Amino acid sequence: MIFDSFDKKILIKKIIVLITLILVAVLSITKLSTLATSPEVHASTIQELDDKKIQVLGLTTSVALASTALSAIPGDVATPIAEELSELTTPLFVIVCTLYLEKFLLTTLGYVSFTWLIPIACVCVGFAVLCKQENWRLIAIKLGTKLAIFAMAAYAIIPFSVKVTNMIETTFEESISQTFDTIGEISQEAQKTTEDENKDKNGFLDFLSGIGEKATELTESAKNALSVFVDAIAVLVITTCCIPIAVILFFVWIIKLLFDISIDVSTLKKLIPHKSMME
Repeated sequence: MIFDSFDKKILIKKIIVLITLILVAVLSITKLSTLATSPEVHASTIQELDDKKIQVLGLTTSVALASTALSAIPGDVATPIAEELSELTTPLFVIVCTLYLEKFLLTTLGYVSFTWLIPIACVCVGFAVLCKQENWRLIAIKLGTKLAIFAMAAYAIIPFSVKVTNMIETTFEESISQTFDTIGEISQEAQKTTEDENKDKNGFLDFLSGIGEKATELTESAKNALSVFVDAIAVLVITTCCIPIAVILFFVWIIKLLFDISIDVSTLKKLIPHKSMME
């Protein structure tokens, strides 16, 4: 037989452990899973991701306005710069997709962790409680322990990456603020240029004459604007894409390390009743 004989004292201890495991599994599915997927619980993290998304969308608008304003300059003097600016929308689109993915994973990973992984870990430990063969007991305890660790790590990935991002942004807050303040000024200038073009439909030749005299000056300003836009996008790529990826890789490394090493389950074995304990 694979299971222990039902000695009275062992049976009582097994029932206590199994009831505890059942309570943990039920609590994980009914309560913890609900909390892990609740927007209210993750309100601060979601707000931070939304603020970042608004920042990226504002930068996208600034890029579009600047590109439109440069395209209005007569001749092909500023056309290459306008084309470079329009190409910046691709990394901005990737950043927005990354932010949406983080919001999606924020609740999804919590659901998977507490609805599936934790209960499965409880089942593994419960099997170890009933199992007679020592090898199967050890395998079940190790698997349950690793699943529980993996569940906690998966749930913590997104909040932890957002916290790390905030910490880095706080460290370089002044530099980042200056970059985005410059972006705001460029956006206002581009908006004014576009509005002037729209208002000057009756005196279009005068508009071309005036803009042509300032073509060189505008081109130099456009080059500086392009540099600022690139700096801003680099900051966003690092804080929005690179840091979360680095955090995920760190957690994957930790989990792989835990799965590769031999976990000491002696403490757990003492908590799980076994016939040898009564002899």
